[in-house]
Amino acid sequence: MRTGTQVRLSLYERGIAEALVGQFGYAAAAARQLVVEYIAVIRKLGGYEPCSHYAQLLDRAHRADHPPEKWLEHIRETEKSELRDPGFEYEEGQYLQTR
Repeated sequence: MRTGTQVRLSLYERGIAEALVGQFGYAAAAARQLVVEYIAVIRKLGGYEPCSHYAQLLDRAHRADHPPEKWLEHIRETEKSELRDPGFEYEEGQYLQTR
């Protein structure tokens, strides 16, 4: 994320920042900055988990010095392998053919 670029956080993303403040002791500005730093990861993952879950993941990534780019790379690799996976239907068909 370029410095000087203002990012408008969604209600969900603000909830993650609030969880960082309330549960992990971040100052409000630091929590917002962490959410902004990892905004591409948060948006890629989608808002399916509670805000506190993503707050925990961001805190862990931050403490482990795990950059957002590396996280996104892992997501992309996982998606690629899922595209190559023929799935259960294929395996089930193979099993039925051998019976």
